[in-house]
Amino acid sequence: LTEFNKHCELIKPFATDTANALREIDQDKYTVADHRLKDYLKKCGTFKSEINCLEQWVELMSVTGVMHGGTLSMTRLFGQSDIMRYINRNAKHWDLADVNVIVGGLGSVIGMEDGRRVMSSTTNADYAPKLQAVLDEYDETSSALKEAYKAKIMDERDVFNNYGWILSDFCPDGFDGKQLTMTTYI
Repeated sequence: LTEFNKHCELIKPFATDTANALREIDQDKYTVADHRLKDYLKKCGTFKSEINCLEQWVELMSVTGVMHGGTLSMTRLFGQSDIMRYINRNAKHWDLADVNVIVGGLGSVIGMEDGRRVMSSTTNADYAPKLQAVLDEYDETSSALKEAYKAKIMDERDVFNNYGWILSDFCPDGFDGKQLTMTTYI
């Protein structure tokens, strides 16, 4: 959880700085968007939303992205017969339901989209300079953490060779086919 925590420590200030930049760009539009988001979430489903502003929403989406990005390693277990045999332990052969579980799990780990990650500034969108500055700052900080971690685990070859499939979650985008993302399913 060490690397996970390093990325999570960036989330609150990222959400605050993002909200502040949006507020500075256009206070009136920010207020309207903030109100509409809160109103929408109150009407969404049967749960009681306690998200009260865009800043909290950015924070929630960011932590969800970091957490979800880390599940790619777990879902790779769907390709391991030693793990999947426990789906239906009493059967001698897999049936269609077992195969569907495996295919569904593996289907969730085969795609990633360059530049679509938590705290990314690399999409081709034309952002206002104040917002772009925030995105650039946190993208650079997050990317530096990923590069440092990659260097660390690559130095520990025996550990990496045995557990790299799970250790690589917090490496740079594309390393081992992964990224910390909110857009895994493409």
